Amino acid sequence: MSNQLEERLTFYGGLTTIGGVHIMYSCGDTGFVFDLGMARSFFNGDTRVQPDYGIRSFLLTRVAPPVLGLYDPLLLGDLGEAELLQVWGKEELPQVAKLHGFVSHIHQDHMALLPSLRPNLPVWMHRDAYALHKAVVAAGEYPDTQAEIRLVEDGQTVDFGTFQVEFIEVDHDSPGVTGFIIHGPQYRIAFTADWRRHGRNHHRLDRFIERCQIAGVDVLITEGTRLRPDTLFRKPKDRLEVEVAVECRNAMQQTDGLVYINILARNVERVADLIIRTQEAGRQLVMDESTAVLWHEASRKLLVLEGHPALEADREVIRLLHTPLWSQGPHPTVEVKLPYSTITLQEIAADKSHYAVYLTYPHTPLIAELETSGTERGGSVYVHADGNPLTPSDEILLKWLTEFGVKYHYCATGGHAAPQEIAELTAAIAPRVVVPLHSLHPTLFNSKGVHKCFPAPGDSFKLSELVGSPTPITL
Repeated sequence: MSNQLEERLTFYGGLTTIGGVHIMYSCGDTGFVFDLGMARSFFNGDTRVQPDYGIRSFLLTRVAPPVLGLYDPLLLGDLGEAELLQVWGKEELPQVAKLHGFVSHIHQDHMALLPSLRPNLPVWMHRDAYALHKAVVAAGEYPDTQAEIRLVEDGQTVDFGTFQVEFIEVDHDSPGVTGFIIHGPQYRIAFTADWRRHGRNHHRLDRFIERCQIAGVDVLITEGTRLRPDTLFRKPKDRLEVEVAVECRNAMQQTDGLVYINILARNVERVADLIIRTQEAGRQLVMDESTAVLWHEASRKLLVLEGHPALEADREVIRLLHTPLWSQGPHPTVEVKLPYSTITLQEIAADKSHYAVYLTYPHTPLIAELETSGTERGGSVYVHADGNPLTPSDEILLKWLTEFGVKYHYCATGGHAAPQEIAELTAAIAPRVVVPLHSLHPTLFNSKGVHKCFPAPGDSFKLSELVGSPTPITL
């Protein structure tokens, strides 16, 4: 085989963290980097990257992949390959002339690098993921990107010259989440993206498996978020996605107090269900401006929501609460004319049984305003359904609820597969090598006899080294 068509996988991030997957497949002079997010590591709400340093801080802490062709040169400044080789402890970091990026879905650990990308870098994503990305930007959660976004449809195959990529939509708690199969000259590599079996579109995983079987996948790269010692021998019983909004409605019907709802706004399908269940409960759903902008901008453009009754009902159900100036949460950056009637805190407090408040984590202090005024104190319920913070044991949140006598109800159902389901998917696809990542405990994975590979950060493999002789392609 010519050196020019050598196929290589280089692993940078997400190997022992939840999120921040950074892998480059290269074939000849063309590279395909997936994903473009960041895992939580050196930075949080208190320790933030400084704007003047931007991507430099991420690169120097190995939070971003050291592929220089990805980033805006104005943000890189004088940071170059010599510094990155030192940071990564490598003699060489693979670089290619023709570079493409890929975003599997719009969660921060898969897309947070978008604002740092160089102008006109081709970045591929599903059209529903892009619609959500534009809504997130309008809502003020992230700056926009200068990259050239190229949209793909489920089932579409794109020719990159030396290889082809077949994009396949899977099921997760975000619209447009997409995995793929890379069809190289000699090898086939499949990437599941984040996926689950307890969602409304679990059938998509059956199709993903079928496409992998037909392709004869050599390397399977799968997420393993829920690989933990406590789930290794006992398959957890998951709440179905369709049950979450029903539990929110039940909470609204079982109290005369306020109901606070905390759902990640990017889970637009769940928000759509919540709007309908709120209507059924005879209440209105109060949203801050940022959340309302995200919902309004995304819902009108998402293919997955076409025909959903929430699109007709939201003008009657949603009430708009102006975002407090003191809020640490996002403020809309795009002026959007919202069709929702406004409401004040005083109006909500005066008639608590008629409202549910969509309360994101930064707005938690509004509980003090609403619980100490208006109708009789007590009876309010806080329904926590996968909104930030992602844990039911957040000390600050529980302190607020305890202080004001608000009952806590946790009804999460995340976007990730149980370990046993990952094992079943691997056995069904039967690759020659499986790489579990996006996990704190990848070595716990039961691969059903398939050879496992656990790359270290910066490891780069020729496919012939990783897999061996190529499997003949059956036509």
